[in-house]
Amino acid sequence: MLTKLLQSVSDFLLSFATKGILMNIQKDNVLHSRNGKFEHDTSQVSDVARILGNAQVAAPANGLVIHFHGGLVSQKSARGIAANLAPKYAEAESYPLFFVWEAGLIESLKNNFLDILEDPAFRELVKKVSEWALKKLGGQVGLKGSQGQMINETQLRKDFDLWFNGDSKEPPVTNEGKVASMPVMKSAAGLNEDDLADEIEAGLDGDPDFQNAIQKLYNALSSDAAVTKSTGTQAKANIVLVENQALKEMFPDTTATTRGVLSWIFVAKFIAKAVIKVVKRYSKERAHGMYCTIVEEVLRAAYLDKAGATIWNQMKKDTADSFGTDAQCCGTAVAKELGKLNADKKSFTKITLIGHSTGAVYICHFLDAIAKEAPELKFDIIFLAPAVRYDLFAKALESHSDQIGKFRMFCMSESLESDDNLVPILYTRSLLYFVSGVLEGHTDEENKWKGDIDEPIVGMQRYINDKSVFNANDFPEVEQVRNFLQKTPDSAVWSESSAGDGLNSMSRKHGDFDNDEATVKSVVWMIGH
Repeated sequence: MLTKLLQSVSDFLLSFATKGILMNIQKDNVLHSRNGKFEHDTSQVSDVARILGNAQVAAPANGLVIHFHGGLVSQKSARGIAANLAPKYAEAESYPLFFVWEAGLIESLKNNFLDILEDPAFRELVKKVSEWALKKLGGQVGLKGSQGQMINETQLRKDFDLWFNGDSKEPPVTNEGKVASMPVMKSAAGLNEDDLADEIEAGLDGDPDFQNAIQKLYNALSSDAAVTKSTGTQAKANIVLVENQALKEMFPDTTATTRGVLSWIFVAKFIAKAVIKVVKRYSKERAHGMYCTIVEEVLRAAYLDKAGATIWNQMKKDTADSFGTDAQCCGTAVAKELGKLNADKKSFTKITLIGHSTGAVYICHFLDAIAKEAPELKFDIIFLAPAVRYDLFAKALESHSDQIGKFRMFCMSESLESDDNLVPILYTRSLLYFVSGVLEGHTDEENKWKGDIDEPIVGMQRYINDKSVFNANDFPEVEQVRNFLQKTPDSAVWSESSAGDGLNSMSRKHGDFDNDEATVKSVVWMIGH
C-alpha cells in the first residue's frame, strides 16, 4: 500500500516538474500503427492533432522529440521503451512522441532459427561447404591454428558436431574476415562449378553422415522407395525446412509422387555454388568471417525465407507505407499536422528525430514526407545502431540536406559488432551483420528478388573505415555518407566511448542503445543542448 502511495506521489511530482508534458504516456505520447496505418483500438487519426496540440500547450524549451523504435521489438516491448524513455526526454524539456509500429522480428524468427539449427540438412550443408571452401582457399584462412595446415575432413566434421551440440566454445573455423588477397584472387579465378562439383561428388562416399542426411531429405519428398548411391537409408526427414527452389536444384527430377535415382551430382553442384560464393567473397574482401560467411551462404541458398528475408522486407515496407496517401497512414498524418502547425506559425522551437535500428529507415521516409508539407522545417537527427542502407541514407542526405540540422549516431565499434552474438551457435555476429549478409536485397528488372551480399549498412564501422574496399568509385553512396560524417566532428560515436557529454556509450549489443544508461544520457544531453 505504501509503495503504491509513494509511486503515485512520484508520478505526480514528475508530471508537475515536466509542466504537463507527461500525463498518460500510452495515450498522450504514443501513436500505434500496423502496416503503416493506425490501429483503431489504440490510436486514431484524431490523436495526432490532440497529442501535438498537447505538445504546443506544454511549450517545452527543447521542443518535440519523435522516437522511432527498431524492428527487434514487439508492441509490448515498444510501449515499455516509451514508458522508460518518456520521462527522460521530458526532463530534457522536450515533449516525447513515440511511433509504436508492429515489428517483432526476433520474436517472429526465434522458432525458425532453432528449427534450422536442429535440421540435419543444415548442419551437413555447413560442414560440407566449410570443408571445400577451406580446401579452395588453400589453408590461408579458416581452420583454427596456423595458416597453411592440411585439412583433416574427419576431424573437421567431429569438431563441427561438438560446436552444433553446444560442447565447444567456438566453431572450428576462424572469425577472420580478410586474408592476403593475391593467392585468394587466384583461387577464386580458377574455380569452375562443374569441375568442383565433380570433385565434391567423388568425395561423398567418405562422408556417410552427409549422405544420410541428404538421403532422408530426398526420401521425404515422395512416397516411392529410395534408390541411393550406396546402401543408403529408407528413413525420411521428419520435417523439410529446405526451401522449394533449393530442393529443385538438388533433386531436379523429383515430384510429389515420383522419384527416380538420387543423382548426387546435382547435390554436389548445389554445394559447389555455395563454395564458390564463399571463396569469391574472400577474394573481394567482402567476407564476414569464415563461419558466418558460410552460414550466410547456406541460409541464402536453402533457408532464405525462414531466415527472415520476407519478414525483414515487409518490415521495411511498413516504414514506407506509413507515409502513403491514405488518411489512415500514421506517418503522413503526423507530417501533415506538423505542416499545418508550421503554416499557422505554431512550429516547435526544435524537433529531434531519434531512430533505433530500423527506426533510422523510418526517419529517411519521414524526411521525404515532411519535405512536401513543410520544407522549411529543420530537424536534429540521432541514429542508434542504424540498420539503414547507405544508398537510402545517402539519398536522404542529398534530397534533404537543408532540413537536417545537427546529426549524431551511436553505433558499436567493429570489434563489438563482430562479437555480438545474434543467435547462439547458429550466427555468431550481430544483427547488422545478419542484415547485411542475409536479409538485404532488391528486385531486378523482372521484379525477381535478388539478395545483396555484404550490403553496406550505416551503423557498421567497417564500411566507414575500409576505404580500400568501400571506395568512392565502387561505393559512391558510402563515400557520400563518409564525407557527411567527416564534415562535423563527433558525428559518429563508436561504443564503447567515454568522451564527455553527449559522446558516451557503453552499448555492447545491438539492442542496448535505447536502454544503455550512458547512451541514453548522451541522447538526453543532446536534446537539451
